[in-house]
Amino acid sequence: MTTTNTGPHVIKALEAFNEFGRMTAQEFSDYADIGRYDAHAVLGRMNKRTKAGDKRIHVADWTYGHDDARRYPRPVYALGDKPDKPKPKADPAANRRRHEQGKNRMYRMTSVFNLAMSRDKIREIRKVTT
Repeated sequence: MTTTNTGPHVIKALEAFNEFGRMTAQEFSDYADIGRYDAHAVLGRMNKRTKAGDKRIHVADWTYGHDDARRYPRPVYALGDKPDKPKPKADPAANRRRHEQGKNRMYRMTSVFNLAMSRDKIREIRKVTT
């Protein structure tokens, strides 16, 4: 592993991976106290082969959990020049089920937004949406 042209963010990333192991770009962003776009740029460059040497990190896994963000697969990086794990295929049926569950939760009687509605009105809305 070569260390030529190693900037401060790359050094910080290598320290983070040595200390914590696998991590997402958001976790690196929090650790290094840099913006998420900068974190993605640093990790993206480290994940590419260069003329100077091998790639320093690889995509070890994919995760869907993320703080208050859209649900899509996010790479989990790990140290090493290994092949990247392929991105998982989308599952439209599972996406639709999650969407329907969210809609059903919205129209439950205990929702703050439904306090002013009668039960009949809520049942009518639920019939239309299902």
